[in-house]
Amino acid sequence: MHAGLQLVLDQPAKLLDSGLRVEDVIARANSSNATFYRKFATKSRYLTEVLDQLIDDARPAPADVRPRVQLVLDNADGDRIRAVRQLVLDYFDQAFADKAATRRLLAITLGPSSPRTARGIRATYRRTDQLILQIFEVLFARSGATLRKPLTKESFCVVLTALLEGFIIRHRAEPAAVSGELVADAVLAVLNIAVDGSQRHAHIDDALTALAGTPAQPTALPSEPRVALLMAARAEFTKRGYFMTGIDSIATEARVPAEAARRIFPTKTQLIVDALKSAYAGLGQDITDDTTIGYDAVAIVRRHFVRVARLVADERAFMDALMAAVAHDTYADEDGLVSVKRELNFPGLLVPLILRAQKDGEFADDQPAEEIAALLTNTLLLRCFTRREHSPADNADFVSRLVLDGLRIR
Repeated sequence: MHAGLQLVLDQPAKLLDSGLRVEDVIARANSSNATFYRKFATKSRYLTEVLDQLIDDARPAPADVRPRVQLVLDNADGDRIRAVRQLVLDYFDQAFADKAATRRLLAITLGPSSPRTARGIRATYRRTDQLILQIFEVLFARSGATLRKPLTKESFCVVLTALLEGFIIRHRAEPAAVSGELVADAVLAVLNIAVDGSQRHAHIDDALTALAGTPAQPTALPSEPRVALLMAARAEFTKRGYFMTGIDSIATEARVPAEAARRIFPTKTQLIVDALKSAYAGLGQDITDDTTIGYDAVAIVRRHFVRVARLVADERAFMDALMAAVAHDTYADEDGLVSVKRELNFPGLLVPLILRAQKDGEFADDQPAEEIAALLTNTLLLRCFTRREHSPADNADFVSRLVLDGLRIR
């Protein structure tokens, strides 16, 4: 095994010429044909095991690097910039050494050639991700720092690993072009963009204002400014969330002058109401139609749940914003001229139905209809918002069975 690995690492160009020849391996290992085939049976099996070993050797050793990172941070008097530079310089020679670089590049290039070795490569990346997260766990402990949207811990590790691997490739071909200082500068540049130390839950676009320049002022409103603002709001709520989105940023995205946008939608809650009021009215009409057709109360609730779950999935950005706005109305003053809880009273849609069902003896009448409607609706919404990977029909069915059929076996 050692002989095969050395041949691959010392003379990788020969793989293109004649491949990894058994004769060369045996000669380098000072062994014999009989020993080789007794151990591996076939060349194919031997090559698989060599590749497995190559991948294992390229995998970072399982280790807890947090004590080392903490020591570097302490020696830098808590200065994260100095600490990052020192960590990069400390590990530069080890990571960019010719043999180590060749081993890693060959492992990544050849590894996905079979399902088994592909799993090994993925395990290598998972371990690398763990080491990166350990480093930044120490660097930003107790700082409250978050990653700017849409980055997550997982995607941030992918970005940083790809950056380092790109440097390894360039260093392998042109060592003079890649220095430890350059790598440290690049890592710090990524951190400066990715990390939000102010706990504003910002978007990565917010860190790129210098690239954006001064937006050109539109010479005329879009032909349908209200529609343009609603489309822009959907994009901004998806990107930034409710609290970090303002009317001004929506107006910029829609290419509508801010003053005009504020005349159309003085507040975000009014915008949310406008975006959802048609669907909301449709839900009420559907309940009325189901009652007219003759469905019983239980069937109408089930059908209503499916429609609401579909609305949550179809209008994810505005429904997320609605929940945030409702929470804001709950613990703070109502936002401006309109309360989203009054205008989009989703629990209220069920109240007339529940009152009739209580009067007709279909539903228990020991609790107010308003409270029952709120419990049913809030349970469904909670399920839809926390189980986004499930289909609307599945979420609606789960809550229907739970709240309408109960937990006890009859």
